[in-house]
Amino acid sequence: MNNTTTLSDALKDVATVMAPLKNKIQSNRKFVSTILHFLSGVNDFREPHKIRYNLENILCICLLLAMQGNFTSFAHAASCIKLRVSYFKYLKLIDGENFPSHDTLRRIFMYIDAKELRDVIISRFNRMIDKITDSLNSKEKPKIRLLSGDGKMFNGSGRKNGASNKNVFNFFDASRGICLLSVTLDDKESEIPAFQYILKRFKLDNSMITADALHCQRKTCQIITDKNGLYTFKVKDNQLALKEHMTFVMDKNKDKCIKKSFNNCDYEIFILDYPITEQEFPGTKAFVRMVSHKRKDQQDYNPETQYFISSADNVQLIIEAIDNRWHIESGLHKFKDTSLNEDECTFMDKNCIEVMATLNNIVYTLYCLAAAIFHNEVINDAKTRFEHNPEELLALIVPLMEKQNLSKLLKENMRGRKKCKSQG
Repeated sequence: MNNTTTLSDALKDVATVMAPLKNKIQSNRKFVSTILHFLSGVNDFREPHKIRYNLENILCICLLLAMQGNFTSFAHAASCIKLRVSYFKYLKLIDGENFPSHDTLRRIFMYIDAKELRDVIISRFNRMIDKITDSLNSKEKPKIRLLSGDGKMFNGSGRKNGASNKNVFNFFDASRGICLLSVTLDDKESEIPAFQYILKRFKLDNSMITADALHCQRKTCQIITDKNGLYTFKVKDNQLALKEHMTFVMDKNKDKCIKKSFNNCDYEIFILDYPITEQEFPGTKAFVRMVSHKRKDQQDYNPETQYFISSADNVQLIIEAIDNRWHIESGLHKFKDTSLNEDECTFMDKNCIEVMATLNNIVYTLYCLAAAIFHNEVINDAKTRFEHNPEELLALIVPLMEKQNLSKLLKENMRGRKKCKSQG
C-alpha cells in the first residue's frame, strides 16, 4: 500500500516494532511440531483404518511446496516429493520409504474443508498482528482498515468438455496482507451475491470496503451501511442515470466541491449537505470525480473522468481508498500468479481450486510478514530470499504465532521504546 494517514497499514506497524529487535528471533526447529499442531485442526475425512499418512503432515508438505511455487498440479507435486524425499524425512514429515502419491494429494484436496484450513492459520496471523500493533498503538484510535473484494480467474481449470475457467472470489484485508476468504464461482456474475453473502459474515466496523464497479449495487451498499462499515465504489459505465445525477449535483454545487491532487490523480469531491434521496445509494455521503494521470508517459494515454460514490465524509480517507482499491490486484493476485505460479494450476474440481487458493493465501501472508519483520523489504525480495529454503522462514515465523513466545519477545524488546516514541 502507499503511505497512508487514515487507512491502516498494519504491516508497517509490524516492521516498526519487529525489524529493530534487540533480541533477535531465533530459528526454531520445533516449528514442525508446532505447525503440525495448527494443521491438526483440519478435520480428516478419511476412515481411520485407511490412513497411511497423517493429514497434517501432508498439508505441511503441500505448504512447503506452495512456498516454492512448485504446486501447479498433483502430479508435479508428487514428483517434487519423490525427488526430495530426504528433505521431507529430515523435517520428519515422511517416515519410511513411502510418500503420498498424486492420487492421495488429489483426494485430500477434493474433500478437506478449505475454510478449516484457512481458520487454523489465518486466525493466528490476525492474533499475531493484533499483538504487535497493539504494543505500538495501544492508546491510539484505531485506523480504518481496507477490505477489498475481487474475482480472479483460475486459469487451467476449464479444460474439461469445453467448460470455462473457474472464478475465485477473494475477500482481502489489504491493511494486513491477509486474504480472509476465497470462494470458487462458476462465472463473473456470481460475484455479486457471493460478495453480499461474505459481507454479512464479517465484522465491518472501522472498515472501508472497495471492489470493482460490478459491485456498485444498492443492496451491497445497504449491507455495508447496516453493519457500520464504509464503502467507496466506482460507478459502473452503464449506470448513466446515477452519473447524470452526480454530474448535476456537483456542477450545481461547484463552489462546495473540494479539489485535491494525490499520487498523479486529480480529485473533485462533494460531501452531500442534504438528506439522501431515492436517487442516491444507501448511506452515500460523497460524490467523487477523478481523473488519473498515472499512464501519462504511455502512448495510449487518454484520461477519462471516473465517478465514485462513498459513504465516508473524510476526504483524505476517500482518496486513499480510491488510490489503494487495486492493491488486491497488484498485490495478492499478481504475486499468486507470477511468484506462486497459480495461473499454471491445472485443477478442475471446485474444492481443489478453493483449497489451493487458500494455501497460496497463507503463503502470501507468510512472505508479507517476512518482508516486514526480517528485512523490511518488498514481498518479492522475501520470496527470493526464502523460496529455496522455506523451512527457514517457517522456523522464524511459526514461533511468533504462539501467544506466549510473542508476548515474551515483545516484553523483552519494547522496554523504553514507547517512552522514546513519546519523547520524540
